[in-house]
Amino acid sequence: MDKTDVLVTPSMWNETFGYTVAEALSYGVPVIVSSHVGAKDIVPAGAGIIFDDEKKLTNAIKSLTKEKLESMNQTILETFQIQTVESFNKELRENVY
Repeated sequence: MDKTDVLVTPSMWNETFGYTVAEALSYGVPVIVSSHVGAKDIVPAGAGIIFDDEKKLTNAIKSLTKEKLESMNQTILETFQIQTVESFNKELRENVY
């Protein structure tokens, strides 16, 4: 994963959370994900591109430049943290109960 420039998750069907997006972000790899993928919810603003149809996917890929990927990578390194199970459960209890 550390030699990957960008991860593309092009699912066009609703899917549950996939760990490949979290893994890519944990390595600082920018992501392009479908709005149908559960992991879209963890992509920090500026760290990836979320698309909802094939044309937007094509445009997202065409828009990538070395500078844009570097900027996205920097955003990930500055903002992304994988929560521990304990942290997630605490946040869930605080927001639900």
